[in-house]
Amino acid sequence: MPELLKKIEAIVGQIGIIKGDEVRERIARWGANDKMAADAIVRPASTHELSQVMTLCFDADQAVLPLGGNTGLTGVASAGVGEIFLSLERMNNIEAVNEIESTITVDAGATLQRVQEAAEVAGFLYPIDLGARGSCTIGGTLATNAGGNEVIRYGMTREQVLGIEVVLADGSIITNMKSLIKNNTGYDLKQIFIGSEGTLGVITRAVLRLRPKPKSRNTAFLAADSFDDVMNLLAAAKSQFGSTLSSFEVMWKSFYDFMSTDPNLVLPKMDSPHPYYVLLEATGFNPEIDDACFIDILEGLFEIND
Repeated sequence: MPELLKKIEAIVGQIGIIKGDEVRERIARWGANDKMAADAIVRPASTHELSQVMTLCFDADQAVLPLGGNTGLTGVASAGVGEIFLSLERMNNIEAVNEIESTITVDAGATLQRVQEAAEVAGFLYPIDLGARGSCTIGGTLATNAGGNEVIRYGMTREQVLGIEVVLADGSIITNMKSLIKNNTGYDLKQIFIGSEGTLGVITRAVLRLRPKPKSRNTAFLAADSFDDVMNLLAAAKSQFGSTLSSFEVMWKSFYDFMSTDPNLVLPKMDSPHPYYVLLEATGFNPEIDDACFIDILEGLFEIND
């Protein structure tokens, strides 16, 4: 391992590798106090550097674990003694927003929030959104096929990806950075890697699809007494709101109680505790009409659920 790390450092430079006690200073996973146990964290600055690193590790039969923003809750991103973490935190460029094609090209190490902000500046929406937006990386969201709050309208991450670049375990580079929405050319290679958790290759860059930025956003917090009521509410909401329904997030009482323990939180006022809660949101492009329609439809939903 020491000899291998010297060879890796010759590729990525001193700034591109973290070893020893500096690794232990990092938390192993979000929500836990465990320290990282990996021998090193390698931080290449380009796809070419990453390719060289992977070739070295492949030839040495060295275990390498890709690391995104380290915001996952499952504990799978855990490298032990004798293993190497691979972080793309230095590969974090927002390369370009193409307003004609409605796309954004980014490095995999860019955080979700930075991509959202770059899209918003250009008048667009990148619809994948979750609580860890300021820390999670685009590469991590692609590797896990992240969903977030607006899946019901825009779909999972795989629906937002038009092209990707990947480095395989042996250092080979696959470049498929296409930006066409209407693309039926052969096998869709990018979908093999999206959701693969980094087991098939390391995603380094991506072309992401952007959507028109909504001009209205209406949100309601609802309660339900049974799961059947939740399902009936979902069916009615999809029927009444149509394509404007952007979020329908269900929370069990145990989760709601756990997340609302902070005394500084301002919680929605409910007449009594309920087994289920629903965060419902609709977005549109005509605020004057959308706001009034939202209230009318909600009233209708209450009547249907009664």
